[in-house]
Amino acid sequence: MTTEAAATMADPRIVSARVRTQTETHPGMHRLELDLPLDYPEMFPGQYLNLRAGSPLETVFRRPFGVVGFRREAETSVVELYYAVVGRGTEAMARWRPGDAVDCLGPLGTTYAVDPDRPALLVAGGRGAAPLFFLHEQLAADHRPPVRFAFGVRTRELLFGMERLPGENLLVASDDGTVGFHGTVISALAEQRPERLADEPVLYVCGPEALLAAAAAFAADRGLSCQVSLEGVYGCGLGLCRGCAVPLKGEDRYLMQCIEGPVVDAARVDWERMPHA
Repeated sequence: MTTEAAATMADPRIVSARVRTQTETHPGMHRLELDLPLDYPEMFPGQYLNLRAGSPLETVFRRPFGVVGFRREAETSVVELYYAVVGRGTEAMARWRPGDAVDCLGPLGTTYAVDPDRPALLVAGGRGAAPLFFLHEQLAADHRPPVRFAFGVRTRELLFGMERLPGENLLVASDDGTVGFHGTVISALAEQRPERLADEPVLYVCGPEALLAAAAAFAADRGLSCQVSLEGVYGCGLGLCRGCAVPLKGEDRYLMQCIEGPVVDAARVDWERMPHA
């Protein structure tokens, strides 16, 4: 995040958004666009929205969704999200149709603190690619040093959004070997493309916790800076329910990732004490 971005980050607000489009891109995977008020605060890569999925009788808490894109049009602001159907809330979301009202709290959370003088290496795992697409778009528009993208998935069917990424700086890996390197995306970086690390890029990472922990260790071993977007279920999004506490190294406190994250310096997190690493 640049100094200018930090200065424009605004307090969250609750609004009634409207579904603009919804597309099932793969079985159980959905691309969702919402119309927001024209004066809705600017959103930045890594930030998220908390949406109420279903009726208040079905679920108490909103659910967090990372932002894939944000733009202004003549009469509205448009936000793009990407999600998988994994439970009752997202099952309800999959039934939304254009024009449906959506209870929306945001913008929430922190954004990536981009180093303008260092190359960027974006490391995504599965659905974690969503906010990194947004970051890639902004970095490319700013004409910064080389931007590389490493994308790991369990299997080919979970690969999405490839049309957004230039092939010459893209590395793909899959756990089952159905696409790209056979193995994890961290293994691919270490074994297949070590030259991508020669100019000491900053790692910007998003994905499941196991990937974040592996990326943190990978970066620490090589003396590289690494920022991760933590995954959690942010029931309130305001630091009140205390359900997203993260243990920190050398600090006698826990970080509330819903407001102090989700993007944090990977070196601050005590990964050994993380509950699901």
